[in-house]
Amino acid sequence: MIEIVVASFLIGLSGAASPGPMTASVLGLGSRRPVPFVAGLVAGHGIPEIAMVAAIAYGVRDVPYIDLVALIGSGVLVALGAMQFFRAGETVTVSREATAPVALGVACTLGNPYWWVWWLTFGVGFLALHPSFGAFFIGHIGADIVWLGLLALAASRGANILGSHYKKVVQASGLAMIVFGLYFIQTILLP
Repeated sequence: MIEIVVASFLIGLSGAASPGPMTASVLGLGSRRPVPFVAGLVAGHGIPEIAMVAAIAYGVRDVPYIDLVALIGSGVLVALGAMQFFRAGETVTVSREATAPVALGVACTLGNPYWWVWWLTFGVGFLALHPSFGAFFIGHIGADIVWLGLLALAASRGANILGSHYKKVVQASGLAMIVFGLYFIQTILLP
Protein backbone atom coordinates (compact mmCIF):
# COMPACT_ATOMS: atom_id res chain seq x y z
CA MET A 1 0.00 0.00 0.00
CA ILE A 2 2.86 2.43 0.77
CA GLU A 3 4.13 1.84 -2.78
CA ILE A 4 0.81 3.10 -4.15
CA VAL A 5 0.90 6.18 -1.89
CA VAL A 6 4.48 6.99 -2.98
CA ALA A 7 3.81 6.33 -6.67
CA SER A 8 0.63 8.38 -6.66
CA PHE A 9 2.40 11.17 -4.75
CA LEU A 10 5.17 11.32 -7.37
CA ILE A 11 2.71 11.11 -10.25
CA GLY A 12 0.51 13.73 -8.57
CA LEU A 13 3.53 15.96 -8.04
CA SER A 14 4.24 15.87 -11.75
CA GLY A 15 0.75 17.24 -12.39
CA ALA A 16 0.76 19.69 -9.49
CA ALA A 17 4.09 21.19 -10.57
CA SER A 18 3.04 21.69 -14.16
CA PRO A 19 1.97 25.20 -15.11
CA GLY A 20 -1.79 25.43 -15.24
CA PRO A 21 -4.79 27.04 -13.60
CA MET A 22 -4.03 25.76 -10.06
CA THR A 23 -0.43 26.98 -10.22
CA ALA A 24 -1.52 30.29 -11.69
CA SER A 25 -4.12 30.72 -8.96
CA VAL A 26 -1.60 30.13 -6.21
CA LEU A 27 1.00 32.45 -7.72
CA GLY A 28 -1.51 35.15 -8.52
CA LEU A 29 -3.82 34.94 -5.52
CA GLY A 30 -2.21 32.90 -2.77
CA SER A 31 0.34 35.38 -1.50
CA ARG A 32 -1.94 37.33 0.89
CA ARG A 33 -3.18 34.42 3.01
CA PRO A 34 -1.39 31.33 1.67
CA VAL A 35 -2.59 28.71 4.16
CA PRO A 36 -6.36 29.31 3.93
CA PHE A 37 -6.14 29.98 0.20
CA VAL A 38 -4.28 26.74 -0.59
CA ALA A 39 -6.46 24.76 1.82
CA GLY A 40 -9.58 26.00 0.03
CA LEU A 41 -8.11 25.56 -3.43
CA VAL A 42 -7.00 21.98 -2.74
CA ALA A 43 -10.34 21.18 -1.07
CA GLY A 44 -12.11 22.43 -4.19
CA HIS A 45 -9.74 20.44 -6.40
CA GLY A 46 -10.30 17.40 -4.21
CA ILE A 47 -14.06 17.35 -4.81
CA PRO A 48 -13.85 16.30 -8.49
CA GLU A 49 -10.77 14.19 -7.70
CA ILE A 50 -12.57 12.07 -5.09
CA ALA A 51 -15.62 11.85 -7.34
CA MET A 52 -13.45 10.56 -10.18
CA VAL A 53 -11.66 8.02 -7.94
CA ALA A 54 -15.05 6.81 -6.64
CA ALA A 55 -16.44 6.54 -10.18
CA ILE A 56 -13.43 4.52 -11.25
CA ALA A 57 -13.65 2.35 -8.11
CA TYR A 58 -17.25 1.46 -8.86
CA GLY A 59 -16.97 1.09 -12.61
CA VAL A 60 -13.48 0.13 -13.69
CA ARG A 61 -14.17 -3.60 -13.42
CA ASP A 62 -16.75 -3.22 -16.17
CA VAL A 63 -14.40 -1.53 -18.63
CA PRO A 64 -13.73 -3.87 -21.53
CA TYR A 65 -10.13 -4.15 -22.72
CA ILE A 66 -8.76 -2.61 -19.52
CA ASP A 67 -5.18 -3.47 -20.54
CA LEU A 68 -5.70 -1.47 -23.73
CA VAL A 69 -7.13 1.44 -21.70
CA ALA A 70 -4.14 1.25 -19.34
CA LEU A 71 -1.75 1.11 -22.30
CA ILE A 72 -3.36 4.16 -23.90
CA GLY A 73 -3.28 5.96 -20.54
CA SER A 74 0.40 5.19 -20.14
CA GLY A 75 1.07 6.49 -23.63
CA VAL A 76 -0.82 9.68 -22.77
CA LEU A 77 1.30 10.05 -19.64
CA VAL A 78 4.48 9.76 -21.74
CA ALA A 79 3.13 12.34 -24.22
CA LEU A 80 2.02 14.76 -21.50
CA GLY A 81 5.37 14.34 -19.74
CA ALA A 82 7.21 15.17 -22.96
CA MET A 83 5.01 18.22 -23.53
CA GLN A 84 5.61 19.33 -19.94
CA PHE A 85 9.36 18.87 -20.32
CA PHE A 86 9.56 20.90 -23.54
CA ARG A 87 7.07 23.62 -22.47
CA ALA A 88 8.52 24.14 -18.98
CA GLY A 89 9.70 27.68 -19.69
CA GLU A 90 6.24 29.02 -20.56
CA THR A 91 4.57 31.26 -17.98
CA VAL A 92 0.99 31.49 -16.79
CA THR A 93 -0.70 34.59 -15.38
CA VAL A 94 -3.84 35.29 -13.40
CA SER A 95 -5.62 38.57 -13.95
CA ARG A 96 -8.34 38.81 -11.29
CA GLU A 97 -8.85 38.30 -7.57
CA ALA A 98 -10.64 35.19 -6.31
CA THR A 99 -12.69 35.39 -3.16
CA ALA A 100 -13.80 31.75 -2.98
CA PRO A 101 -10.83 29.37 -3.22
CA VAL A 102 -12.98 26.21 -2.94
CA ALA A 103 -15.09 27.25 -5.93
CA LEU A 104 -11.93 28.29 -7.75
CA GLY A 105 -10.38 24.86 -7.07
CA VAL A 106 -13.42 23.12 -8.55
CA ALA A 107 -13.45 25.44 -11.56
CA CYS A 108 -9.69 25.14 -12.17
CA THR A 109 -10.02 21.38 -12.08
CA LEU A 110 -13.13 20.84 -14.17
CA GLY A 111 -12.12 23.50 -16.67
CA ASN A 112 -8.69 22.03 -17.28
CA PRO A 113 -8.67 19.69 -20.30
CA TYR A 114 -5.40 18.16 -19.05
CA TRP A 115 -7.25 16.93 -15.94
CA TRP A 116 -9.95 15.22 -18.01
CA VAL A 117 -7.49 13.62 -20.41
CA TRP A 118 -5.28 12.46 -17.53
CA TRP A 119 -8.10 10.89 -15.53
CA LEU A 120 -9.97 9.31 -18.44
CA THR A 121 -6.82 7.68 -19.76
CA PHE A 122 -3.98 7.28 -17.29
CA GLY A 123 -6.00 7.54 -14.06
CA VAL A 124 -8.34 4.74 -15.11
CA GLY A 125 -5.40 2.61 -16.24
CA PHE A 126 -3.33 3.13 -13.10
CA LEU A 127 -6.23 2.32 -10.78
CA ALA A 128 -7.14 -0.72 -12.87
CA LEU A 129 -3.61 -2.07 -12.44
CA HIS A 130 -3.31 -0.97 -8.79
CA PRO A 131 -6.84 -0.78 -7.29
CA SER A 132 -5.87 0.74 -3.94
CA PHE A 133 -8.21 3.69 -4.26
CA GLY A 134 -7.76 5.21 -0.80
CA ALA A 135 -3.97 4.93 -0.90
CA PHE A 136 -3.94 6.43 -4.37
CA PHE A 137 -6.09 9.40 -3.33
CA ILE A 138 -3.97 10.09 -0.22
CA GLY A 139 -0.74 10.23 -2.22
CA HIS A 140 -2.29 12.09 -5.11
CA ILE A 141 -3.96 14.87 -3.11
CA GLY A 142 -0.91 14.97 -0.81
CA ALA A 143 1.20 16.02 -3.79
CA ASP A 144 -1.17 18.92 -4.45
CA ILE A 145 -1.01 20.01 -0.81
CA VAL A 146 2.79 19.86 -0.67
CA TRP A 147 3.51 21.53 -4.01
CA LEU A 148 0.86 24.22 -3.89
CA GLY A 149 1.66 24.90 -0.23
CA LEU A 150 5.34 25.41 -1.03
CA LEU A 151 4.45 27.58 -4.00
CA ALA A 152 2.11 29.73 -1.89
CA LEU A 153 4.76 30.05 0.80
CA ALA A 154 7.27 31.19 -1.80
CA ALA A 155 4.78 33.71 -3.21
CA SER A 156 3.84 34.99 0.25
CA ARG A 157 7.45 35.59 1.24
CA GLY A 158 7.92 37.76 -1.80
CA ALA A 159 11.08 35.83 -2.53
CA ASN A 160 11.81 34.09 -5.73
CA ILE A 161 12.73 30.87 -3.90
CA LEU A 162 12.56 28.66 -6.95
CA GLY A 163 13.83 31.26 -9.39
CA SER A 164 15.41 29.68 -12.43
CA HIS A 165 15.08 26.30 -10.74
CA TYR A 166 11.33 26.23 -11.33
CA LYS A 167 11.85 25.27 -14.96
CA LYS A 168 14.11 22.43 -13.83
CA VAL A 169 11.49 21.21 -11.34
CA VAL A 170 8.81 21.20 -14.05
CA GLN A 171 11.16 19.43 -16.46
CA ALA A 172 12.08 16.85 -13.82
CA SER A 173 8.41 16.18 -13.15
CA GLY A 174 7.87 15.83 -16.90
CA LEU A 175 10.66 13.27 -17.00
CA ALA A 176 9.05 11.47 -14.06
CA MET A 177 5.80 11.28 -16.02
CA ILE A 178 7.68 9.79 -18.98
CA VAL A 179 9.44 7.23 -16.76
CA PHE A 180 6.20 6.21 -15.04
CA GLY A 181 4.43 5.94 -18.39
CA LEU A 182 7.18 3.76 -19.84
CA TYR A 183 7.20 1.61 -16.70
CA PHE A 184 3.44 1.08 -16.96
CA ILE A 185 3.74 0.22 -20.66
CA GLN A 186 6.39 -2.36 -19.79
CA THR A 187 4.20 -3.73 -16.95
CA ILE A 188 1.27 -4.14 -19.34
CA LEU A 189 3.19 -5.61 -22.27
CA LEU A 190 5.57 -7.82 -20.25
CA PRO A 191 3.58 -9.04 -17.22
